[in-house]
Amino acid sequence: MKTIVRVALVFAALIALAAPAAAQSISADPGSVPEAGSYDFTISGSGFSENGFLLPCPGANGDPAAIAEDSCDLTALTPYDAGDWSLNVTYDVPAEGLVLVAGNAAQTESGATVITIGAAGDLPNTGINTTAYLITGLVLAVAAAALVTGGRRLQQA
Repeated sequence: MKTIVRVALVFAALIALAAPAAAQSISADPGSVPEAGSYDFTISGSGFSENGFLLPCPGANGDPAAIAEDSCDLTALTPYDAGDWSLNVTYDVPAEGLVLVAGNAAQTESGATVITIGAAGDLPNTGINTTAYLITGLVLAVAAAALVTGGRRLQQA
């Protein structure tokens, strides 16, 4: 019985350690526009603990995975303050859509969203919670190993 209690305590501690892994996120209003062109947007960010910059990436062809050094417009950096923030900006949206990235200078915090063309709305914000998924997977793997070890010890007793 003591082994089960120990396993439960270890599992609870691992979950508590994983909980602070909150990701940064940004969203655009509107999330889609009817056609390519210049539009006004309200960009909101949350979970940012440091000051940083909002950056449009028209050369990414509307795909966050296609962001490269030369795909973002470095002349259009818009600063934001730490915490939850909201910015009013005007961007030219190409026919492929526009990727927006927010992050700090050290690149330890980041968030991204896509402004699409047509009625599709925002694309899923992929890749932002990768750290949380990895920590959750590690917690589950350690908990499973602890349960198996504890079960074997109970059988031997």
